[in-house]
Amino acid sequence: MYKISSLLLAVLLGIIAVSCQQKEENNFKVDVTITGIGDKVVYLQQRKSGEWVKYDSINLVADKGVFEGNIDLPEYFYLTVKDGQGYVPFFIDKSDISITTNINNMRDYTVSGSKTQDEYSAFMESLGKFDEQAALLGQQYQQADEEGKKNIEVQYDSLMEQKTQTMLDYALSNNESVVSPFIIMSNSYLFELEALDNVTNNFSPKIANSFYTQYLKDRVSTLKNVAVGQKYTDFTLNDPDGNPIPLSSILNNNYVLVDFWASLCGPCRAENPNVVEAYNKYHDKGFDVFGVSFDKDHDKWVEAIEKDNLTWKHVSDLKYWSSEAGKLYGVQSIPHNFLIDPQGIIVEKNLRGEDLQNKLAEIYSE
Repeated sequence: MYKISSLLLAVLLGIIAVSCQQKEENNFKVDVTITGIGDKVVYLQQRKSGEWVKYDSINLVADKGVFEGNIDLPEYFYLTVKDGQGYVPFFIDKSDISITTNINNMRDYTVSGSKTQDEYSAFMESLGKFDEQAALLGQQYQQADEEGKKNIEVQYDSLMEQKTQTMLDYALSNNESVVSPFIIMSNSYLFELEALDNVTNNFSPKIANSFYTQYLKDRVSTLKNVAVGQKYTDFTLNDPDGNPIPLSSILNNNYVLVDFWASLCGPCRAENPNVVEAYNKYHDKGFDVFGVSFDKDHDKWVEAIEKDNLTWKHVSDLKYWSSEAGKLYGVQSIPHNFLIDPQGIIVEKNLRGEDLQNKLAEIYSE
């Protein structure tokens, strides 16, 4: 009898445990209304490491449906429609959330119930003043003379510094909110290593397991590995003919500019004549260039090489922003470059225009 009672007790406890677990598994709900969509599949997706990741999907019935699930920390999602007619970005946290939009204009939407989304929206609205001023400067730039354009460029740089500092100040002051690492991650290409390291180390242990915090920690680690003064990191990619070319094979006791670019990148193409000039002037003295393309179209890549007279070695894995070499060197914007000395040490980075010419003149005048 004792054994039977014990068994029944174990079963009952198991049922209770499962019941409790099921309740814990769903700590958020998202009520979706997309007017005019009818009966259609919609998805919850995320962007992670440059890729779309599907989290869940539901079938809407008469414009409506509900997502339910479990989440540890707030995360940023996209509500997307199967045929790609638009999306709604928003934060999910442990709450009941409502989303309403229209299939004919999904840019016009409302999200309610998520405190994290409210926090994020409020901060982004505060940043709007910088974007408005930048747009105004852009209009003035188109009508300005050369001297006026230089002045506007100075104003624009100052404006972007203010915007960047505003993001840093917010993240430092709100170090327990997931919104902070998300904002810094989304704009991490704007921050130098020192600032990025400082703000990342300041985040509370409460959000240490957030994807966004972990991403920033990994980025800081990558940037430290390729900082000025560090030994270069070798990699091998294929040239336009499919031959694998290691970066180390180009060094050969030369100064080498590892130049990240792409055929469809306007600023890259504008900078190419300057790199060509430097290469033609100093190549015989031991200067070389190693072009690493973020292209995804082989023919356009080769066409740009020929059109811009880029006569040095070129490589690419044609993975666009997922370039393996780009990941190794923490490249999030192009043009981007690293100057490596004959000992394999990174001595400068992001040398463009006169800065590149002046640095090479300094090196080869010694």
